[in-house]
Amino acid sequence: MKKSAAGPPAESVRSVWVYGPWLDLIVGCGAWSAPLLLLAYYASRSSALGWSIAFYGLALFFNYPHYMATIYRAYHNPADFHKYRIFTVHITALIALTLILSHFWFRAIPWIFTLYLIWSPWHYSGQNYGLFMMFARRGGAIPSAAGRRALYSAFLISYLILLLSFLSGASNDPLFVSPGIPERISYVAVLALGVASRGCVFRRAAIAAECSRSCTPRNTSGSPATTPAVRQGEKARAAGVPSPTSLCW
Repeated sequence: MKKSAAGPPAESVRSVWVYGPWLDLIVGCGAWSAPLLLLAYYASRSSALGWSIAFYGLALFFNYPHYMATIYRAYHNPADFHKYRIFTVHITALIALTLILSHFWFRAIPWIFTLYLIWSPWHYSGQNYGLFMMFARRGGAIPSAAGRRALYSAFLISYLILLLSFLSGASNDPLFVSPGIPERISYVAVLALGVASRGCVFRRAAIAAECSRSCTPRNTSGSPATTPAVRQGEKARAAGVPSPTSLCW
């Protein structure tokens, strides 16, 4: 069959969205966390215990399905099980031993809790970096090695700033062990990290702009191609939906 001179059909262009703009941004990129954080901030002034129980209840419906999906993917496929053996076997065994230890040595609990609070923001920073890169690549951007390092550094710096806030001064919680970094040292370090992050942000903005340009494919005549993916992006922009890469900032 004779091929068209216009090249491959524009309909084959993949959308930057996974499920759709609103679902991707609100659920996938965690936009619904912002109102929950505001609610937690104001609610903690009234009944901290009651709201803590409420948020733990929400975790049963949101966090734990996420954990179980991860466990299913890691242990369901033998190839993935062996590929990520460091997590599926060694770290899992270490966590099991830690749980057993905490039942017999109560003094270990504050250290376990402290390590968990320190590790959690690092996990979230890694998730944000992965989401940013996924949407950038789906949008057609191909960041260079230097660009990827700059992006990774931006998320790493944000984690370090939060970590300094955790470890500065004396701890008011008996379950959190703080080295008590002097406030003055933390302030200077945060300023230095903030200055370093500016350069990373500029690089991130350049990749987001590249993604925005690449999301508009063109046909052989040079005019913008009209595809379901492009029409979906135009509708989202017209409705005021931000790009997924901008939300990962």
